This record gives sequence, C-alpha cells and structure tokens, in this order.
Amino acid sequence: MPNILSRPLPLAVCAAVVYHAGKILITQRPAHKPHGGLWEFPGGKIDQGESPHQSLIRELREELEIEIVVGPIIETVYHHYDWGAVLIFAYRCTWLAGKIKHLEVADHRWLSAADLYRYPILSADQPILDKLQNQDLFCSSG
Repeated sequence: MPNILSRPLPLAVCAAVVYHAGKILITQRPAHKPHGGLWEFPGGKIDQGESPHQSLIRELREELEIEIVVGPIIETVYHHYDWGAVLIFAYRCTWLAGKIKHLEVADHRWLSAADLYRYPILSADQPILDKLQNQDLFCSSG
C-alpha cells in the first residue's frame, strides 16, 4: 500500500474573485511565466504562517497595487498539473481602493459573468468559473 505521507502536499494558493460595479476582475499571466497568456483570478501562494485572507490582501497589493476586502469562501479546487498539484481557496472579494497597476500581470479585465467564458482561463480556475456561472453570486456586487 502506498504511503500517503510520501506524496508531496499540494501547493496552497488563494484566488480572489473581486467584484466591483457588477463586474469581476480577471488578470492575464505574463508571457514569461508558466501558462503565460492565460487569464486567471488574481491571487497566489499562501506563505508559511499566513492566513488565506492575509495572502490575498498581500498578493493583490504586490500584483496590482489595489486594496480589497476579503469575504466568504466561494470554492475550493484541487487541480493536478504536470509539475504537481495545487489546492485553491477562492474567496469573494470587494475592491476597496487603488488604481490597478500591472506590476506582476500582463493585463486585466473587469467582466460580466457571461463574458468570463470569452477568455482562455487557466485550467485550475475553471471550476471556480463554473461555480460562478451556476450560482447567483453576482447579485450583491461590491
């Protein structure tokens, strides 16, 4: 029987589903990074000793120079890439302040729920997108 503890743990990451004025924020990965050119919900790795909420606040400051309020969790996704697995915690967030700067992203878009499917989304984020499409999470926009 294989030892479950001998397998590497998935990389823990957070994704921010940021709402503002009835739209949702997605960002484009830089061309030089893995999966470059694909779109995703902003976020990143949870650092050791950091909560998911702290991680999202830090990541959106580092990547976009914006401030957010982190709300409830929307979805948890386990996804396996060729290089290993990720465990994504996706939270509903509200844009609070700051003008978006492309510090660690190639581009960004504010889109309606229907328009999200027009962009090539990172495969790990697809279940989050599906959840958003299947639930009425857009009614109370931030």
